[in-house]
Amino acid sequence: MQYSLSCTGKGSIMLSKNVVFKGPMQPETELRELPPPGPNELQCRAVRSLVSAGTEIRCLKGIFEPGTNWESWVRYPFYPGYSMAAVVMAAGKQTAGFQPGDRIFAHAPHCQFFNISASLANPVPDEVTDQEAVWTTMGRITQNGVRRAQVQLGDHVIVIGTGIVGLLTMQFARIAGAARIIVIDTNEKGLALAQTFGADHIITGYAGQAGKEVERLTGGRMADIVFDATGNPKVLADACILARKNGKILIIGDTTEPHKQTLGPGVVSNYLTIMGAHARMLADHDNPFYPYTWQRVHEIFYDYLMQGRIRVSGLSTMEIAPDDLPGLYRKLAEDTTLATGIQVIWN
Repeated sequence: MQYSLSCTGKGSIMLSKNVVFKGPMQPETELRELPPPGPNELQCRAVRSLVSAGTEIRCLKGIFEPGTNWESWVRYPFYPGYSMAAVVMAAGKQTAGFQPGDRIFAHAPHCQFFNISASLANPVPDEVTDQEAVWTTMGRITQNGVRRAQVQLGDHVIVIGTGIVGLLTMQFARIAGAARIIVIDTNEKGLALAQTFGADHIITGYAGQAGKEVERLTGGRMADIVFDATGNPKVLADACILARKNGKILIIGDTTEPHKQTLGPGVVSNYLTIMGAHARMLADHDNPFYPYTWQRVHEIFYDYLMQGRIRVSGLSTMEIAPDDLPGLYRKLAEDTTLATGIQVIWN
């Protein structure tokens, strides 16, 4: 499917409305000039972008420990966002396979217009809506986590956290073979969503207080795999007490304050494995040993969407215009649970 195109410019200069963090707690919108696309680039118009509240609010606050991924990534002025459904407006001479009107997904910030290398643009199947396509990055992150944890048939899985990452992780864990999924959070709205998306059990409260209930629900076995999808440095120690002997803990929510992460009891005596996963944990090219390039991982996500095995409908609880986003950021800085899966509407 293709879109009809329209855009505004000033003479030969294209102006794009962008969301920007000028500094810590300084969200704004601005107009920026956009040059013509290069020979290997596509010039695109945004349709929808997804706000990842947990990540973007950390970027807005700007409180990072030295040496962290956050410190090297976030430089002000910082342009937040990384999940964009867009349409091609113009294609450079060396962009075979793309033409104006094509629908794509792009790892791009919240902006009205942008240029992107054609090699990084992902065609979106006709059967996948723009509302679904904006979830592609989150689908990649959570696939990486479940694949890294090696979820197997019959596993008892715990997901701590009911944000975007937690709710998609539990769905991929089910596809991978998890027999029982337990979701833990203090956020009752998030737990209600978890039930909607197939959690077998929910526990309201802190993970550190859930041990007895997990023991009861698993018949004393405890969890084969615990996913920490919170980004809260205090959760790792709690996750350790919920895993069985020789169990695994997968950290899929990156904290800005790793010095506050501590190991819980039993890491050595229960021979636990603790690992992490990230959006960039992908092969550079297709190979028989690890064939999961970003293109392949995106294709898998779209296939599961079209089959109905992954659902994102209902994950978005708010749609917002670009001009209203700075004000919403300020509210989210006070309470990131205010909304889940916020979509910015650009057209």
